[in-house]
Amino acid sequence: MNNAEIYIILKDEGTLVYKYSLFGNEQTEKDQLISGFLAAINIFARDIGWPHGVSLIRSGSLEARFSSGEYVFSVLIINYSQPLNASTEPVLSGIAKEITLDFEDQYNNILKRKYFDLNQFKDFKEKINKIIQKYEKEAIELYQKLVLIESMYAKVPQKWCIPLIERVSNGENVLNEFTELIKRYPNMKKAINKVNLGNSPVWEIFGIPIYKI
Repeated sequence: MNNAEIYIILKDEGTLVYKYSLFGNEQTEKDQLISGFLAAINIFARDIGWPHGVSLIRSGSLEARFSSGEYVFSVLIINYSQPLNASTEPVLSGIAKEITLDFEDQYNNILKRKYFDLNQFKDFKEKINKIIQKYEKEAIELYQKLVLIESMYAKVPQKWCIPLIERVSNGENVLNEFTELIKRYPNMKKAINKVNLGNSPVWEIFGIPIYKI
């Protein structure tokens, strides 16, 4: 089972101001310890001359994506069952960046103060839900396009794949079209399996309806 959590942390103090789990896990005693560790890494990077701090760290099955703002930085931590494919990079990096921007925009006046009540940030959950839903739609589109691109490499003619890619770009879901294509071009199964397995942590995190062979 893959897992994904979002930490929003004060840049200088390392204080955790908000945590969100894509699978609804409750906060734990380790959360503040984790946020302090992430803040220390980010501050160290800036101190040695990396102006934007850290952007990505990996350790075993854990991956942490950082996005810094003026007052806070967000970290999307994914615990995956297998390495992630680079094709999903825009979706994952975009989430952390947008959360940071929206958090600072919504609470700018509060963050300017040095003292505040963390309960003031509780209503940010609704905003994160909207951001996740937005990227779910992007991931659904990405999934279908990747299958069709890989299908062309698997010798499925472009005359079938390119029009479907264009329809996906226009907001259509074309998964139902795959069944007929597979009947004509069985090699498409290899393309589908490659996309399903190569990016399975992302499809699972977002609950993407993949085509099952």
